[in-house]
Amino acid sequence: MEKLNPKLEKNIDDLVASIQNLKEYQKCLILKEQMIKNKELMKLIEDVKILQKKYIKSNYDAVIKQKLDLKNSELNKIPIYVIYSENLKVVNEILDFVNVNLNDYFYQKLNS
Repeated sequence: MEKLNPKLEKNIDDLVASIQNLKEYQKCLILKEQMIKNKELMKLIEDVKILQKKYIKSNYDAVIKQKLDLKNSELNKIPIYVIYSENLKVVNEILDFVNVNLNDYFYQKLNS
C-alpha cells in the first residue's frame, strides 16, 4: 500500500489524538489497568467470553444462556466493571459517530 499524504496522515493523527484525549477514553485506560490486577475479575470476564462463544456455537441453547446470564449478572455487580463498561460505551458511540459522519462526508463529496 502506498504511503499516506503527510497532510492527510496528520489530520488522521489529530482525530485519533482527540479521541484519545476524551475523559471517557482516559478513564477506560485507567480502569482497565486496575481490572487487569484483579485476577478474579479477569477470570469472570474470560468465563463470560467463553460462554458467549459456546452460546452462539450451540445455536442459542437455553441452558448455556442461563449460565451466561448468571455470569453477566455477577459481572454487572462489580462497580469497576460497570464504570468501565459505561465509559467504553461512550467511546464506542463516539467512534461510531465519527465513522458514520466520515462515510457520509466521503459519499457526498465523491458522488456530487
